[in-house]
Amino acid sequence: MPTPSLRLPGLPRLEIRTSTLLTVVVLAAFVLPLLSAPDRPTGVAVLLAVLTALALILSVLGHEIAHALVARAFGGRVDHIALTFAGGHTQYHGEKVGTWGSLLVSLAGPAANLVLAALAAGAAALLPVGTAPAQVVGLTSTLNVALAVFNLLPGLPMDGGRALETALGAVLRRRALGTRITAVLGMAIAVLVVLVPLYRMMRDGGAGTGLMLTLLWAVIIASMLWQGASAALRGASLQERIDVLTARGLARRVPLLRPQTLLGELPGALWDDPDALAGALVLAPAPGGGAPRVLRIDVDAARGVPAASRPSVPVTAVAAPLGELGELPAGLAGDHLVEAMMATPRPVHLVREDDGTVLGVIIGSEVAARLRGR
Repeated sequence: MPTPSLRLPGLPRLEIRTSTLLTVVVLAAFVLPLLSAPDRPTGVAVLLAVLTALALILSVLGHEIAHALVARAFGGRVDHIALTFAGGHTQYHGEKVGTWGSLLVSLAGPAANLVLAALAAGAAALLPVGTAPAQVVGLTSTLNVALAVFNLLPGLPMDGGRALETALGAVLRRRALGTRITAVLGMAIAVLVVLVPLYRMMRDGGAGTGLMLTLLWAVIIASMLWQGASAALRGASLQERIDVLTARGLARRVPLLRPQTLLGELPGALWDDPDALAGALVLAPAPGGGAPRVLRIDVDAARGVPAASRPSVPVTAVAAPLGELGELPAGLAGDHLVEAMMATPRPVHLVREDDGTVLGVIIGSEVAARLRGR
């Protein structure tokens, strides 16, 4: 089932996940006791609770729009905004955003909630005290403050954690270390989110409906925080593996053969070493131009050719195609190297020095295995 989406003028695509409806229900149940009163019909209280929940969802949307606008202002490319069960997120590519831009993008969401809280508080002050509109607007103000404060907590995946991650990465000059620190803090916050209502239950010697709902909501939020922090730790491990990659370090020398090469012309050292023979690559021009093709020798097929026939059999007769051949400058390293390989996925890349000298080849599958930690 496709995710419903909207296009708002001047804003990126807005995706509304179906789980957002469940969020409205949970939030309404959470605030219903605060809006119930002896002289207020239950139906009216439920309606006010739903309106409050919807107001908070709109506040989350304002939070994400603030992220998106600031990201755009610093040169980021915003893909979409999504409203989800966990609240929402803004997907953007921030290669050009920079350290200060990343900090401001992270803090823009909580800042928007504080502005909305102030506006709601001002509106509540203008309404008759104790009336239903005043209660809904006042509660919306309080919830926006709570949303801002919670998002400012210094652990991933909260906005405060992302800001701290950016700052630590800049100060320590090790992005992955900053991610690890803030991810661990995020895990600690996830545990505290559950421990606080549990402590209240133990202190009070039991749990009413409100506290049970709070605990349920805390468990859901904590699990999402834990998953986000765990994903950040995995990302940090991946980033550490990326940071040490260099084209020169990955390049290895292997025999590079022309398609016209005959089996009889191969040196004896290749025939004596099956691994070396298996590593030999055949570089062949593509029919009609385009990127050259690369082929790998099938050792069993090559050795199956009688010695007397080898001087007349081309290596292409016992080689299997791998795909098109790519090229990479020898000076590439880290993120730039991975981005270049992903931009033009090839099974094999020639690594060239600035003067055109071939330094060796990078096998795409070997790099993928290293990034997976194998």
